[in-house]
Amino acid sequence: MIELSWRADSPAALQAQLGLEGLPAEQAALLDKKPRERWLMSAWLMVNARVLAYPLRVHGSERPDFLLSAPGMAIGVECMEVVPEELKRLQPQLREINSGWVQPLLAPGQHDWDWSNPLLQRLLAPRGGRPGFDDEDPAGLWLAVMRWAVAKKRDIFAREGFRQQPHNVLLLHDNWPLPAMPCVRLCEEAAAMRWRQLVAHLQQALQAESAFADWQQVAIVQAQVVWQLQAEGVQVLERA
Repeated sequence: MIELSWRADSPAALQAQLGLEGLPAEQAALLDKKPRERWLMSAWLMVNARVLAYPLRVHGSERPDFLLSAPGMAIGVECMEVVPEELKRLQPQLREINSGWVQPLLAPGQHDWDWSNPLLQRLLAPRGGRPGFDDEDPAGLWLAVMRWAVAKKRDIFAREGFRQQPHNVLLLHDNWPLPAMPCVRLCEEAAAMRWRQLVAHLQQALQAESAFADWQQVAIVQAQVVWQLQAEGVQVLERA
């Protein structure tokens, strides 16, 4: 089923609507799957509003999750949260969470990963404890995880029934816990440079794997910025 999600005749009109969707990531994680996809899509639309064509229509769909249309423009956007597989497998035991999205057990009013939760620790113990953590090479782990996510979605892109568009965007929500590599704003120059170099390595790896033949853009949404990877290179846009 295709449903109209947003319609706007100008960047300002679109951004005014998207401002109503601006939940912090920690609170958005408490939403059901479809509203979370909408939250992720709104983050991408907000930073790209001024480069899209108008009048714009954005429809919620399936395979891909969103279809954008405007004069001379047709874009398909597929969403994915990148999150440790161990936590996905635990979802049926964690308050009946929807598959594909993770909400660790939280204290009332708390919006963050609660790794101290005894139930979470007990469930994770047979799998080696806290997932996604690599003290020795967090950058290598992040690269491997993102390449895996793109490869997984390339397989879905090629399946029968996926409506490929003239321009296809894979929109990834980076929700992989790496305490040694927190996401940062661009003004934090040293840490931001480390991220720039890491994302450039990812872009080069995806280029070598011909990923941009399917996904003309791979966008990675972090708490502070949106990284946009294309065959031509990397663009980083700071979130409001």
